[in-house]
Amino acid sequence: MKSIFKSIIITGLFVFLQQIVFAQDADKTVAITVSGSGKTQDDAKQSALRSAIEQAFGAFISSKTEILNDQVVADQMSSVTSGNIKSFDLLNESQLPDGSWGVTLKAIVSVDKLTSFVEAKGIAIEIKGGMFALNIKQQLLNEQGEIKAVSEMVGLLHEPMQISFDYVIKSSDPKSLDAESRNWVIPLVVTATTNENIDFCANYCIKTLEALSLSSEEVTSYKSLNKAVFPVVIIYNWVTKTFYLRKQSSINALITLTSQWAYYTRLFTVQSGMDKSNGNGVGKIHKFMDHRYLKTDGITINFLTIGKQAATFTWQDKRTLAQIEQMTGYTVKPRGVVSQYKHGGFVVFEENGHGLVAAITDLGNMDWNSAKTACDELILNGYSDWHLPAKEELNALFVNLKQVGVGGFENYYYWSSTEGNDRAWIQNFSNGDQHVNPGYSKINVRAVRTF
Repeated sequence: MKSIFKSIIITGLFVFLQQIVFAQDADKTVAITVSGSGKTQDDAKQSALRSAIEQAFGAFISSKTEILNDQVVADQMSSVTSGNIKSFDLLNESQLPDGSWGVTLKAIVSVDKLTSFVEAKGIAIEIKGGMFALNIKQQLLNEQGEIKAVSEMVGLLHEPMQISFDYVIKSSDPKSLDAESRNWVIPLVVTATTNENIDFCANYCIKTLEALSLSSEEVTSYKSLNKAVFPVVIIYNWVTKTFYLRKQSSINALITLTSQWAYYTRLFTVQSGMDKSNGNGVGKIHKFMDHRYLKTDGITINFLTIGKQAATFTWQDKRTLAQIEQMTGYTVKPRGVVSQYKHGGFVVFEENGHGLVAAITDLGNMDWNSAKTACDELILNGYSDWHLPAKEELNALFVNLKQVGVGGFENYYYWSSTEGNDRAWIQNFSNGDQHVNPGYSKINVRAVRTF
């Protein structure tokens, strides 16, 4: 009797588990946190939803991103009413200083309906892996989504950060350099003070990281799986908050943002009445990235609030007596937005609507063949046409980005795609030197794309 009763229980339990599996199989969904930007609130939301669809598609269905390039398919995929996106929660929605919008949202994507939708269009697809690995794929999807969202945030903040400072200039009495009083120096000090845009940047960064951060339970789970977590400490308005990210690549994107602080603070023009100059002086600059508050791997960002001194720049302006007689006095003003972020990266150069952009971060250190493959296979910020820069393109990255302080480049060698004498050209980003190098050397890689 006990044996029969036990058999009934086991059978019932098996049927119950089958029902659970069937219920899960009936409508497989994944949650993904994504960011987007656009001229309007709706444009920004659609950009984020499109990103959710693309990432879910790539993780569960097919890596062939060209399937998504058809505009009709893309528009219907991004529509909530299509059923591909079951729901979404807005986590951050902010208007930028230029009037455009940025959003971060958590979308619930139906993998089954997305599959059916694509198949209904007559498109042959390949299901990637067994769906029983849903949890593992969800974890990987979160990791890749995090990298993309952080990169999107860094790019979105690039222009507001350039207009986050007001400037004042102070000159002291001229000092003679020779007995004849023909040559003089005028001591100058420019002070950069934060304005309201810095508060927007800080709050947007905090809200985005809050949306992406692992919970305490997820941190414990990651560590139990022997996976690293990366703490990000934000100090702002006397409050310290710690967020936990999943990937080193996300930290690298944040390092690009912090490494550009000196560039942002130097965006001023000094006029003397007879000529002008940009960003002069030896800087005493606020420590935007500070590791004193963090003892583990990660990054600490120390945001200022409005009205705080961000930097001072001092120098001696050398003038002849004849020049001083023509001068009407010194004035200083912000240069505004000088460096743009669009089409997936930092703009290297642009003419007549076409140009070159660089990815936000390096892809790592690798040999030449691996570097070419990594760039060709890169899918970043919605674009899949990245490539390893040619020799001339690489030099443009050095001159137009690295030398002005944009891009977070290292003072090290970078690969180009240009070959010479059975070797490949590389460039030293500490001094600009270019020469050929054996392809097996492992050096830095930065992808670019044309538009």
